[in-house]
Amino acid sequence: MRSRSRLLIAILLLSLPTTAALAQKRMCPKPPPSPFHHDGQIVTTLDGRAGGMRTTLEHPTPVGNGVETFYLAATFMHQDPRRGGAPSLDLILVSANPAARLQGSQDLVLVLDGQPHTLSRSVSYKSRPDGNGVQDSARMTLAYADAAALTHARTVVARVGGVEVALTNNHLEALRELVSLMAPSPSRWQTADASDVR
Repeated sequence: MRSRSRLLIAILLLSLPTTAALAQKRMCPKPPPSPFHHDGQIVTTLDGRAGGMRTTLEHPTPVGNGVETFYLAATFMHQDPRRGGAPSLDLILVSANPAARLQGSQDLVLVLDGQPHTLSRSVSYKSRPDGNGVQDSARMTLAYADAAALTHARTVVARVGGVEVALTNNHLEALRELVSLMAPSPSRWQTADASDVR
């Protein structure tokens, strides 16, 4: 009799956490579907060198044609808006073809809905050896206002020297989602008043 009662108590004790876990799972609301539709991959990771969380977009679909083909990437560091720092977005174009060379002397201009947009930050160029030759990239740092203007445009063309690369709607949707993550709702950062704490 004792062994049966011990077994029954053991089964009862093991089933209690499972029931509580299932009840808790049912209470968690299902997140709404994303309003952004794109093929880009957005990942948030801990950046040990910068000492914070970094969100990065990499888009698998190249932009441009022939020799002038580039891949798009973008990244930003998360900042607590209570500290007053201005967020910025790094927009990166990476040459997909070793023959497409990006030089530091070339101007990089964004054309938003047919109008050249003057950037408030700088552009840097980098070359690194690749298995097929040299891979060039151009990185422009955009202030939040510039990044927001880019995502509100219907057509965006990047001019690198004499090359024009038009971003597709798929690329723009990925950038729109990334920029929406830069400035979370202010309610996310509100702290409870002393009167609310009980």
